[in-house]
This record gives sequence, C-alpha cells and structure tokens, in this order.
Amino acid sequence: MATQRVVGMKGSAWTHGLALTLVAAAAAIGLRLAGITWGLPYTFNADEPHLVNLAVSFGAGSLKPYAFKYPTLWPYLLFIGYGLYFLTWSFFGLRKGVSDFVGLFAWEPGGFFLIARLLAAAFSLLGVWVLWKAERERSPKRLPWAALLLAFSPVLVELSHSAKPDCLMFALACAGWLFAFRSQKEGKLKDHVLCGLSLGLAVSAQYTAAPALLALPVAHWTGKGRRQPSRLFLGLAAAAGGFIAGTPFSVLDPVAVLEGARDHAALFEMTQWSRAELLRSIWINIWTFAGAGSIAAAAALLGLCRLAFRRDPAAVLLAVPVLGYGWLLSNNPDGGWPRYMLAAYPALALLASEGLAWIEEGRRWRSPALTGVLFLLAAGPGLAQSALMDRRMSLPDTRGLSAAWVLAHVPQGSALLVDEPHASPSVPMAKEQVEELWRQTTASGSPRARLYRGMALAHPGGGYRLYRIRRSARELHSGPRHVELSQADSPTVDLRSGLDPVRALRISYVITSTFGADPRVSPELATFFQELYGSGRLAAVFEPIPGKVSGPVLRIFQVTKSGRA
Repeated sequence: MATQRVVGMKGSAWTHGLALTLVAAAAAIGLRLAGITWGLPYTFNADEPHLVNLAVSFGAGSLKPYAFKYPTLWPYLLFIGYGLYFLTWSFFGLRKGVSDFVGLFAWEPGGFFLIARLLAAAFSLLGVWVLWKAERERSPKRLPWAALLLAFSPVLVELSHSAKPDCLMFALACAGWLFAFRSQKEGKLKDHVLCGLSLGLAVSAQYTAAPALLALPVAHWTGKGRRQPSRLFLGLAAAAGGFIAGTPFSVLDPVAVLEGARDHAALFEMTQWSRAELLRSIWINIWTFAGAGSIAAAAALLGLCRLAFRRDPAAVLLAVPVLGYGWLLSNNPDGGWPRYMLAAYPALALLASEGLAWIEEGRRWRSPALTGVLFLLAAGPGLAQSALMDRRMSLPDTRGLSAAWVLAHVPQGSALLVDEPHASPSVPMAKEQVEELWRQTTASGSPRARLYRGMALAHPGGGYRLYRIRRSARELHSGPRHVELSQADSPTVDLRSGLDPVRALRISYVITSTFGADPRVSPELATFFQELYGSGRLAAVFEPIPGKVSGPVLRIFQVTKSGRA
C-alpha cells in the first residue's frame, strides 16, 4: 500500500508539472502578444527604425548595408518577410507596384514594424523551446525550470515587443548551448559543427553573442572529444562560416566594416563611464535575469555548487562563458545594458534549474505544493513584471496625444521644430518639403532618396514643414559618422546660438521632449532653452500619469517673430 501511495504521488506530481508547463506556455505566448502593437503607427523605440529602414533599403537591388552598426542576418530576414508582405499586399504585384509599397512604408509603416515584432516574439519562444529540449535531454523527468524562467524573463519579454535582432540571437544561442551539451557528452563531430554554426549565426544576428562562443572550446576540452582537436577546429570554422553567411559583407567589403567599428570606437572615446558602476550594473543584470526579486540567481549558485560537487563537467561549461561575459562587458562602456548578456541567459537558467531541482529532490517525492511555491518565488517576479510592462504598453502615450493636439490646433503648412522621431509627436511632413529632400538626397547619392521619392509620390496631402533639433553624437550615444550621415539627410537646425535660427526659418511652434534634448544633457543648447522658456508661449503640456498615460513630458511652445508671447 505504501508503495502504491508513493507511485500515486509521483504520478500526481507529474500531472501537476505537465499542467504547470502548459499554463506557463500559454502565459508566455500571451505576454509576448499583449502590447505588441505598442506605439504603432508611431515608433517609440529609437533602435527600431534603423533596422527596419535597413531591411527595406535592400529592396533597391543591393544587399550591401549602408551602415554596419549591426550585423546583417536580422535585416536580411526582415527583407524576406517584407518581400512576402509585398506579394500578399499587392496580390503578387498584379494590383500594386513597388513604388506603391514604398509609399505604404513611408506613410503607413505600422505593418512593417509589426511583422518584425512578431518575428522577434516567435524567435524568443523558439529559444525557450530549444532550452526546454536541452533540459529534457539532460534530465527527462525534471520540470523544465530553465525554460519556465526565461519564458517570463522581463528582458526577453520586452525584447519580444521590438523590431530588434536580440530575440533571433537568443534563439540561435540557445541552439548553440544545446549542441555544446551534446558535444561535451558525446564528442561527435556533427555536434561540434552545429554548435559552432549556431553560435556563428548568433553573432551574425547581434555582435553581443560573441562571448557565448566560449561554450564550444569549453565543451570540447571538458568532453569526450578532447583527444581529437580537429573537431574543435572544424567547429570554430563552422562558427566563422555562420557569421560570414549572415554578414557576407564582412568579407566582401571589410573596409566598410572597419569604418563602422572605428565609428563605434569613437563613441566609446567620448563616453564617460565608471568601471565600478559598470561592474555593479553587470552584477545586478546577472542577479535579476529572471526578474527583480526572483530567487533564480540564488538557485543558479546552488546549482553550480551541486554540479561542482558531482564533478559534472557541465559546471565548467555553464560557468566559464558567463564569467567571460562579465569580463568582456566590464571593458565596454555599454556593458551595463541587460540585453547585452542575453546569450548567457540560457547558462544562468540551466544553472538555476539544477538548483531548483535539487531543492525539489530533497523530498522522497515531488510535492505539487513545493513546486508551486518554487515557481512563485523563481518565475513569479518575472511574470508579474512582464505583465506590468504589457500594461504600460497598452496605455495612451503623450506622443500620440500631442500629435492629435497638433493636428487639431496648428494650421497645416506651419513650420514645427521637434526632436528625434522616437521622442516627439509624429505628424506628417508637407509635400513641398518632401520633394526638396528627394532632390537633395538624389544629388548626394543618399540611399534615402528612394524613400523620399515614395513619400512624394504617395503623399496624402497637407502636413507641416518639420525641422529637428541638431544633437551631438555624445548626446545621441551613437557613432559620430552615423549621426553625421543621418542628419545630412534630414532638416536639422543648429540651435547653439539660441532662438534666432528658429525665427529665421519662420518656425511657429517648438516641441520639446524629456526623452530628447534637455538643458541638463545638452549644455551647448543652454541659450536656446533659456530664450525658449523666457519668450515662448507655452501652448500645451502633455505629461505621463502613473497607470493612465505613459511617455515623456512634451511641451509645445508658440514662438513669435518679435520674441513676445
């Protein structure tokens, strides 16, 4: 009878574990889809437009990127997605042409961004599934704690709502970790090659995956294949091949790649940073990988101790790349961003899985109550934070509200001064100005000429003459050359002298944003802000309200020729 009771309890625990996994999978999908249209048709994420614009630019007939800020695997994938979008939207080109498609992108870009975000969400889920598969291969009867933790990780859920390459990189990195475990366990050539290929493609999606390449040599030297170094060599060759396959112009035009690298290095030279503060940020990112307040990081330390006590080579495989990440990021001024460690999240989650399983196995049988408590303590904080983030994304935004105010109160044809697109209200540009920019970019040979042409041909009418505040590379935290090229293709105004350039251009309204230029971060614009606050008439203010309205504080000033309100 006692034996039957134990077996019954084990079966009940297995059933509860399966139910928890299915519910968690549904919740993970829901968290990624909720709020995925955030900001659209506007773009509130500063990095999204560059990647989407790059993907669309390939439609001009060349796959060579006009900038090497990112590797190209993700833009190429988006380009394929947009090609399918065109075929569907145009009924295989029979009803509408490419020029119409460019016009659609210019004036109704929401669909392009949504496609990219849906792909990002799908790849984040694919990565979680690959991680679940890796757990099943190691311990078939264990609850997939690593997959559960990353299903709700706030960093991963947030990235699932943006048209950025991090989720693709994460999925490929998870595949790399899966094959690294197989390489360590069996030492097969096939797994070495697949590990290297996956990680090379991951780096071709996002450079921040590079430290994860450590997993391949560590798996080799701590596994069964260590007596055959040729397998490691072929695995590393596959990694190089994967990177080149996704970013072919790294070989076809290495000079352009080096110029992009130098531009990025120039940004670092002008960045002020503290190593102590950076190390603190990296440690916080590691400790909160599953959400602030989660016990996952503590469980990861426990799991590392368990593996080390067992002399399991997986301890070295999981720990060394994470340490490598910490060291490399501590030498990078941008190393404090949580997403820069995303390719190490699978290792942290797998270590946490070992620790949580150890706690569970401390009893004679798995208790559903204990499993539930562990889930709440480990995955609950991430789930709650992700849900709150989705809630904020569903709120009205000050940028959308202020755009509606401008359209209702400012006469069409007026000249406006705004900040960066992601920080300001999005209002249409007048056709006359679009045509001027079309001629200007055509003469300079800019890749944006095709976009302005499409905007002019499909212009819906009306609009405003738009100017943007000229910002420095240091303020924008972007490469000097990249900023120079970007501002050369858009109407920016040098405001260091004050309001005189505004009046010279007959700008009637100035819209400032706390997500953009500010006297505290833009000291060279102090005169401009002083004169604006002193002589401009404050026409409207849009502020975020906790739980009701999100976004930056936007102030709309009316400027007169005389300087008097």
